[in-house]
Amino acid sequence: MRLRMLCFAVLLASGAGRAADFTGPDSCKACHAQAYDAWKQSKHSRARDSLSAQQQKDARCLSCHAPNLNDQNVSNVSCETCHGGGQFYASSYVMKDAELVRLVGLQDPSEKSCRACHDASSPSLRAFDFVEKLKLVDHWTAERAKRADARAEASKR
Repeated sequence: MRLRMLCFAVLLASGAGRAADFTGPDSCKACHAQAYDAWKQSKHSRARDSLSAQQQKDARCLSCHAPNLNDQNVSNVSCETCHGGGQFYASSYVMKDAELVRLVGLQDPSEKSCRACHDASSPSLRAFDFVEKLKLVDHWTAERAKRADARAEASKR
């Protein structure tokens, strides 16, 4: 615990507590291959690509379809868009410590964070049911793993 607090204090003093740089989805893939594959198949991984050429120049559209384009040079909605910049938590020794990883920046997305883009003012004008939509981006739970196993088994038949 003392070491965690020391690390946290050093990171805060260095400015890490304010904002962390992104490491990119490939850095997540190294340890979280299934989660990466689920993201890669999701609409989030192609969010900017779904925009017209005109929309890709519109800051209002990019604020949701590529929210980290200007500050992190990430052209779609990536792992770190939802989980926070991984600069300080991507190391395997940090990721193995559930308390430390959150102290240094890993975020658990919430309904509030999703509704920053998926809200009533969205041009799609589609209702957003957080519980149902969360199932579409689920890339970690045991239920997701069971569904993937069932699909793999079905494809063998």
